[in-house]
Amino acid sequence: MWRYFLISLAITLVSAVAVYRIVQTTIVKADLWNEKAMASFGDVIPAIPERGKILADNGSILAANVVFYDAKIDWKSEAIKQDTFYYYLPALSDSLAAFFPGRKTAKQWEREFKKKFEQRKNPKARGLRNYALASNLTREQRDRLRSFPFFNKGSNKSGLVFSEQLRRSKPYGSIASRSIGQVMMDKLELDSGRYDDQIVMHGLTGLEGAFDSLLYGKNGQMQEVQSTVRTLRWEHVPAVNGYDLLTTINVEIQDIVEQELYDMCLEAEPLWGTAIVMDVESGEIKAVSNFERRDSFDISKGYFEKKNYAFLRNETGSVMKVISMLVALEDSIVVDVNERIPTGHTWAYSGGRPISDAHGSTDKSVTEVISHSSNIGIAKIVTSKYGSNPKAFKERLREIGFFDPFNVVGIKGESTPFMYFGNHDNSNRIQLSRMSFGYGMSTPPIYTLAVYNAIANNGRFVRPTLLKQLRHDSEIDSVIPVTYVRERICSEANALKLREMMHAVVHDPHGTGKSLRNSIIDFGGKTGTAYVLDKGRYTSMKRYSFCGFFPYDNPKYSCMVVFERGKYGAAGSSGKVFQRIAMKMHARGMLDNGRDYTAAIDSSGVGKRGTMYVTAGKHDARSFVGAYAANSLVKMRSPRSEAAGKVPDVKGMGIRDAIDVLEGAGLKVKFTGVGYVHSQSLHPGSNIVKGAEITLALRN
Repeated sequence: MWRYFLISLAITLVSAVAVYRIVQTTIVKADLWNEKAMASFGDVIPAIPERGKILADNGSILAANVVFYDAKIDWKSEAIKQDTFYYYLPALSDSLAAFFPGRKTAKQWEREFKKKFEQRKNPKARGLRNYALASNLTREQRDRLRSFPFFNKGSNKSGLVFSEQLRRSKPYGSIASRSIGQVMMDKLELDSGRYDDQIVMHGLTGLEGAFDSLLYGKNGQMQEVQSTVRTLRWEHVPAVNGYDLLTTINVEIQDIVEQELYDMCLEAEPLWGTAIVMDVESGEIKAVSNFERRDSFDISKGYFEKKNYAFLRNETGSVMKVISMLVALEDSIVVDVNERIPTGHTWAYSGGRPISDAHGSTDKSVTEVISHSSNIGIAKIVTSKYGSNPKAFKERLREIGFFDPFNVVGIKGESTPFMYFGNHDNSNRIQLSRMSFGYGMSTPPIYTLAVYNAIANNGRFVRPTLLKQLRHDSEIDSVIPVTYVRERICSEANALKLREMMHAVVHDPHGTGKSLRNSIIDFGGKTGTAYVLDKGRYTSMKRYSFCGFFPYDNPKYSCMVVFERGKYGAAGSSGKVFQRIAMKMHARGMLDNGRDYTAAIDSSGVGKRGTMYVTAGKHDARSFVGAYAANSLVKMRSPRSEAAGKVPDVKGMGIRDAIDVLEGAGLKVKFTGVGYVHSQSLHPGSNIVKGAEITLALRN
């Protein structure tokens, strides 16, 4: 009895305390607690705006907020009625089998759901409260799932619930990913210290970081109010959604650049590589790509995007010769491009180490100094005027805007060119002789490209840009105008002379870029090779560059490609990527020409013919090879049977066959490029989510 007495006493005391607290809260101190309750409802909660989209130059989406849904079933919900559940189960199982092809049959779904329903009364059964039905559903898929038998009764009767997952999605995957940038996502922290379910996104890198304030928008204000049955949020100051950014990135050009740069990385095995394509007239950066080895010593681990080498300075070697020649022409150091410059094989200047030419000769014309890439020739030209005052050469480059910051929007950590001169005149003279062909100075590839772009643009020095427009609520808010570093960097006559010199680099029988000559697209450019400086000493490793413009007769685009080290020389690596980019853009009709798959005939009457790709079939396509001026035939892979419910492998197929196969499997198809299917966004053999989108990358 004494135990019973103690238990009764404890219950009585606890009850008395509870009653006392209730009376205190609801009667004695009611005003105080009501005031606290109203104060909590009076808290101002930020209303998070929708982050703006980043768009390609044609308005297609490069980055945007997308909501995905995870579907779960609460099998322990008391609202699920046994009779209703079993009545709709066969029809529900059929619907799920059709919605998730290959995942389970209708019978398997029926057995699975019966098992879960029967376990609901078992206290030891696990995973019944949050049974994962599906994840990463689009809004369309979510609504379709809701319409299924039994599920259409609503979450309060079927136990089916959805949770939202907000993500920053890039529909084109890795294309221009470095330029687009990354965002940081976190839950909203309130002034009280607690976290709200709203997601806050802020940009970290690239355009996302540079334009974070514009993309983010402006917070609104909400207050919690009590309704009859639940707490609601009332937005009394609406949030202002962020601006959409229309960039200069062209998805098709970016795809070409990334693919060609990556393919050459795998072939030549450099430490890193970068490529940029600019519009000659507007300065719009149409594509920029960077790849770096995952492991400096192990090539098998592949390449990935890390640093934006296009905006980081380094010694680029002989591509500087064109810029030195620009100064020489503008200062009338040379007037006649046919003037002969005595060169020889070596030249000792001002007591410094002798300068040498790899393919030296007694003399060279001014044009040959560029086309043959003569170190001695360009050094003699520059020092003939500036040898007495080396620092004046740097000031001359400053006058034409070579050192002006471009401040390319969306790029953090942009470097500017750097030239170092000391206080000793003679050492500066020696330094100047090396600077004339790219040593003793560091230049970001974007700066070298901008000067070459000005030469292609008849001397007008346009500023590189990544942004075209700001849009708000689908309306154009601001247009970013074309701006110039200098209205003119050189005369039109001298720009023409420089273009002819760069044309000779490719077309001179002894030009350093002669291997790049082809019958499809004519262009001009300059090769560059520089020994890599490491800890103050030059190593045996080299950096390879090619910078130029195309088409030659009417320059539309300029391009620069740089590789750090690698198995091939400047023409064989950087120049080859440049050539392939130009040829693919020509083949796709992007150079103000029609799509032309018949190669031109050169002056000898023999054309360099390409490869013809045809869809596999029983017909003999070889009869068309001659008619279309192709020299070989490749049949694309024919469709084959795939496991039900699995994403088909369509790599190697023509686009018609690929679309037929993928749409037959229940997928929505988008594609970029021209040719056969080179890659696909959904991994072959993975489970299909009906109605999911798959993006195909095509190439020739």
